[in-house]
Amino acid sequence: MTMDVTVRKLRHRQNLEGSRFLHLYEKLALSQALTGEEYQELLSFAVVFMQLGDATVEKLGYRIVLQYSLDTSDFEPLIDIADNREIMPVLAAIRAAHPDAFAEDSLQAVLSAAHGVNFVGHGQVTRTREQLALQSFNNSHPRAAIIAPTSYGKSEMLIDRSLASLPGAVCIIVPSKALIAQTKADLMRVMSQRDVSTRVITHPEAYSGEASFIAVLTQERLHRLFVDYPELRIDHLLVDEAQNVLTDDARSLELSQVILIAHQRNEELHIAYYTPFLENPDSLRHVNGRDDDVRSRTVSEHVKVELFRAAEIGGPIRVFDQFLGRTFETSETLPKDDALAVMRFAGERTIVYLNKPRDAQDMAMRLAAEIGDAELSPRAERAIAAIADLIDADYILIDVIRSGVLFHHGQIPDVLRQYVENLFREDHTTQRRYLVTTSTLLEGVNTPADAMVLMTPGKGGGYLPRSSFRNLVGRVARFSQIFSSQRPRLSLLLPNVYVVKSSYAPSTWNPVKWLSDVADPAKPASDPVENPLLEEGPAEQTRIEALERLENIERGASGLDEVRLALTEVGKLCFLHGVHDFDVFRYERLMQDRVDEREGSLATNSDELIALIRDVFLHGVELNRGTDDLVRLHDVAAARNFYSMFLTWRADGAPLKLMIGRYLNHWRRQNDDLIFVGSKWGEVKSSQFEHAAAYVSRSAKSRSALVNLAIVRIKAEMDFLDYTLAKYLEILFALKLVDEDFYLKLKYGTSDRFLICLLRNGMSFELAHLVSESFRRHVSIDLNANSIEISPDVIVAMEEAGVNDILLFEVRCLIGT
Repeated sequence: MTMDVTVRKLRHRQNLEGSRFLHLYEKLALSQALTGEEYQELLSFAVVFMQLGDATVEKLGYRIVLQYSLDTSDFEPLIDIADNREIMPVLAAIRAAHPDAFAEDSLQAVLSAAHGVNFVGHGQVTRTREQLALQSFNNSHPRAAIIAPTSYGKSEMLIDRSLASLPGAVCIIVPSKALIAQTKADLMRVMSQRDVSTRVITHPEAYSGEASFIAVLTQERLHRLFVDYPELRIDHLLVDEAQNVLTDDARSLELSQVILIAHQRNEELHIAYYTPFLENPDSLRHVNGRDDDVRSRTVSEHVKVELFRAAEIGGPIRVFDQFLGRTFETSETLPKDDALAVMRFAGERTIVYLNKPRDAQDMAMRLAAEIGDAELSPRAERAIAAIADLIDADYILIDVIRSGVLFHHGQIPDVLRQYVENLFREDHTTQRRYLVTTSTLLEGVNTPADAMVLMTPGKGGGYLPRSSFRNLVGRVARFSQIFSSQRPRLSLLLPNVYVVKSSYAPSTWNPVKWLSDVADPAKPASDPVENPLLEEGPAEQTRIEALERLENIERGASGLDEVRLALTEVGKLCFLHGVHDFDVFRYERLMQDRVDEREGSLATNSDELIALIRDVFLHGVELNRGTDDLVRLHDVAAARNFYSMFLTWRADGAPLKLMIGRYLNHWRRQNDDLIFVGSKWGEVKSSQFEHAAAYVSRSAKSRSALVNLAIVRIKAEMDFLDYTLAKYLEILFALKLVDEDFYLKLKYGTSDRFLICLLRNGMSFELAHLVSESFRRHVSIDLNANSIEISPDVIVAMEEAGVNDILLFEVRCLIGT
């Protein structure tokens, strides 16, 4: 009788210890020499595993075949598997890299080649069976959830679906402003290739009432669009990185709110959720049965198999095998220095993962110091010149680029993030290149790499959950690298992931124990659902409060029979603009009285606005947790003076480079040597009463270090302005308490309608000013419709004028070239 081989049976000590399979497999895992007979034995095991094993054991069999073929250049077993399972990109890559592996005159080879034509899509890219099935599912289900790891073409499917939905009101929700730019660039490029023309909106104020468009927005911007246009109906809603809806933070709740509003306004809404990993697709379902008819498809196909190694700095290197759930000792030891450890594991393109922006930059600088000056490509040379010109010649990023290193995190300037990603992607030098990054990499960033070094398990205040870990390691060896028609790299089917207990990791962390949890394919990845607006989220009072907030934004959306509603204009506006900082119901009457007392007076400068926000919204109000910046704004006169100064810079239209200079001057004028930089970058406390170190000694820092601190502080303050203070600015403007000219300057850095239109259509502040001053004739603009059209000729004109390479890159993305 035939017995199935389960992972539990395979791992059982009595079955595994001392077995011939374990002896041979350990040699394979440690890359030790095997004889032809030993390889054949392993292949025999692989055949059994793939025919009679469960899902995990089957993957183990596939892993054995992969390494056998790569070790021996005998691709016949891999060809048979790929052909049988219709993993056509593997066949195409073998045919391109090893044409002798195919007996071209055989009937099987002819039939296989003919069948493979059916898997070639746009751009002559070969797809797997599962990719084609996903594309078909994506195109045929009006309400769908697509769960597929990195490289399976989710971004392409999202763009295909958005274009297929035209004409109509289409909205793509992305999790960050940086991804707005990336998604729009991808969308514009595909539209150019397919000769499709439609309006692409990236800012709520760029909308002008048209019935057919594609909007690429964060949930905050979609919320604002819904508030400004109460009758707007979205026909097709596409949610990228949909796993972000599961948590209970303010952004996740706002994402659920806009989804439920879209449902409320259009009962026939077509919606699609896209996520790299989700164990239970039902986790995405919202309350009131809104997603009950969402059909889901999860990728079960496996093409890549990660090879894990674990080590502590200065300690032995171990191979961790996720299939057997055990380690194999090597004879190698990791260097005692973090940077040397990364270099020891590096490939051609290496991603280094850390939890904190500060640690990422520190690691990048340590790597650069060890590497020294690298041979730079013309592209890297242009990048150095562009960053020095647009930002500051002393920015630390320039120093590390000279050594072939980049860093990427949420606190680098928005205008630079996509450029950095592109530099790592497109710098085709044969020299090694490193990208040191944080969890921003999880937000769909396209960064091809052939090795990853995780130097900490952290993500935010905790550890990377299983789903995030699988998402992260999936960023190594993208299909576009492995199956490149110019340079297929079959070795990347077994990408290397190194998990290192570095000086940045918690002292109690055990990499092997952690890997046994997060990397084990036999363990299900749980999806904790913390969002009360999801069916599986917390109910009772928490859900009622969330639904009450929703009802105050969109009448009828909550489904509640009885609900509290704001009774004052201030209260209504607080809900409409997403204020979460205090109990609106408790304080709305008090705030309305304060507003009524100021009727007829207008804030015309930053001092008056800061005082108005404090007096109306903060004084005598109990603020919720997580509002430290607002607490400082209320309690500390120096903080109010600073924000007044910072808002004045914004209203004056200061570009980033000038703002950096002003920040340095501000620090220089202070009497105290201690300067505030926030807890994420602080080194000392200003007093024994401080909870966290939030200051640094100015005199102990070089100009380069101070420039870097100024840049991260400007980014933090701009985020505070855009995500927090802007809500109060909008409320006060709606209440006719802020001068319109001053309001526009605070929002856009200008009251010039031409510039504002450029900004609303996705241009950075620096590019908008450049176009306004020097390239107006290349831009057609309709101020009434808030629309622009950029002539492709502007690229040539800008190149001839020697325009900064970062701004040139931005223009190319806007045009789609």
